[in-house]
Amino acid sequence: MIYEAILFDMDGVITDTEHTVTAFWERLAARHGVTITSSDWLQHIYGVPVLTTLAAVFPMVTAEETQTVFDELEAYELTIPYTEMPGAIEFLRALKAHGIPTAVVTSGDRWKLDEVMRQLGITGIFDVTVPVNDITRGKPHPDGYLLAAERLGKAPERCIVFEDSLPGVRAGVASGATCIGVRAPEYAPTLIDLGAAHVIANFSGVHVRSDGESTSLQLAPGVSLSFASAAG
Repeated sequence: MIYEAILFDMDGVITDTEHTVTAFWERLAARHGVTITSSDWLQHIYGVPVLTTLAAVFPMVTAEETQTVFDELEAYELTIPYTEMPGAIEFLRALKAHGIPTAVVTSGDRWKLDEVMRQLGITGIFDVTVPVNDITRGKPHPDGYLLAAERLGKAPERCIVFEDSLPGVRAGVASGATCIGVRAPEYAPTLIDLGAAHVIANFSGVHVRSDGESTSLQLAPGVSLSFASAAG
């Protein structure tokens, strides 16, 4: 397969936010007397839109209270510091230098995407951005990745998706793209069972190679993916 673009999730892939996401929902759970199970975290919180989390884990939250949750989340996420996942920024800059088209597809709102890009110093690095505001159905539905591929002018099957969450991997696989999981090694069997082609811990060992005629993405020793040239 010759690939033509790379599509990224944001939280847990570009920026390390699992601990901050966990803290917010734990506070809301304590307020409502909710016990969040390990399955809830993996299936209904990490990597999915806020409304999905509220419906699945906090059904007692009324429509009126929902806006309060959104307001609290926005105030919280606009004040916390964002840090990159190891190697993410260097990798993104290497892709840019080699002319490989990229997009970010996130379950976060536009304001959060903008704030993360600003703090990490990578505003404008993606060719296409797809926040949750741009789609009707969030992950695990593939709509965000399909829209990103469309905006890039690429067929989904010619794209690589980097995802860390279970709903995100489901979305990437359902889009027809080749999905690469970004998670600690103990999660690799679960993500591969969902259809991920390979799993990496982070981007610190990922490299872009070019010999002038072809470009390849080296994920690990012996694991390499080929890309069309920028001119192609």
